[in-house]
Amino acid sequence: MRRQLALHPNDIDARFQLARALAWQNRHAEAIAEYSRLLKVRPENSDYLLGLAQVHLWRGAPEQSLPLLQKARRLAPKYEDVWRTQILVLLALADPAARAQARKIRDQARALFPRSEWVFAQLDATPNPPATVIAASPASEPVAVPLTPVQPAPPVATAPAITAAAAPPDRYEWEAGAAYESLTNGLPAWRSRYVVGEWHMPEKKSLYAGLRETERYALNDRQAHLGGVLPLNPETSVQLEAGFSDSHRVLPARYGLAQWQYQAAPGWVLGAGLRISVYDLGIARVANFGIDRYLGQERFGYTLYEGGPDGSGLSPSHRWQWAHYYGERDWIGVTLTKGRETENTGSAGFLTAQVSGASLSGRHSIGASWTLVWDAGRQRQGDLYSRRGVSLGLRHAF
Repeated sequence: MRRQLALHPNDIDARFQLARALAWQNRHAEAIAEYSRLLKVRPENSDYLLGLAQVHLWRGAPEQSLPLLQKARRLAPKYEDVWRTQILVLLALADPAARAQARKIRDQARALFPRSEWVFAQLDATPNPPATVIAASPASEPVAVPLTPVQPAPPVATAPAITAAAAPPDRYEWEAGAAYESLTNGLPAWRSRYVVGEWHMPEKKSLYAGLRETERYALNDRQAHLGGVLPLNPETSVQLEAGFSDSHRVLPARYGLAQWQYQAAPGWVLGAGLRISVYDLGIARVANFGIDRYLGQERFGYTLYEGGPDGSGLSPSHRWQWAHYYGERDWIGVTLTKGRETENTGSAGFLTAQVSGASLSGRHSIGASWTLVWDAGRQRQGDLYSRRGVSLGLRHAF
């Protein structure tokens, strides 16, 4: 890790690994120094707060762990290892009031995490074995989905993944959902259903694939896609995606996407991408350029889209996003759009219009492995129509 930091001093994942390794070797002062550097960059990161709290516990200063764990629980109320470490810290204080509080927190944890074991020798009147501190369980970043002019993607957290000394195990997720949108001017409603599967590997590599059925302008389409995310270095990653439709009445017959993301500085992320879609009526190209700013639990983002079908001028479109994170991966956000967009209407061909819209969306954990994702919004497509709708999805991780 030190060699990696000598080459890439801003690699916060490497610094996090170094801090954990120093803590496990009981080099407490050095570990505290590394965690302090991490928290200066990201003071609201619950992984760093938990790690520093564990160091204080292991060096025999549990009273310094409590404020860190209380803050971590406020930021990530469903982070199981924070609950477990807080119980161990309270027991280490060897105080009757702290013991009573530990029992209360243990009872709450049993209700919140029913599949986990919550047995502690000092609370269950068994012989007194040496205390055991459980390290944070591995987790990975969610796949970063690029934004498109038609349908906004949810904001994606950029907090570093929690990794163990060895490579973390693979993680799998699937999501299924549906959407319904009503249109004005007597146009038929839009409907869609989808299912997506993801495979997250060590070092932030991932593969995903999905199927979608959609109905627009009374025309039914099917589409499949396959993609992946490949990190080039600690600051840079590339996403590639391809899809096709065997019906392609409204959706493109095939498309390809390349998306680049770069962490320019702590809390700043730059992105750029190009999507090329092949329709029966021609080829459409859309480029995007974006910037995201992370401030504590808030994310602010702006994306510019430029593109359109062959033979027409560029259609610029703007998207502004804000999201508030209240857990490790739980958030609620607002998206605003304005500009010009071109869409395929099927038999009527490509139509370009002034657009404006707003939506409210969110992601919320349900238990230990289930997540609810949703979006509700309205978009005005010039004089063609106004579209209002909702989408709802359910995600499971294992």
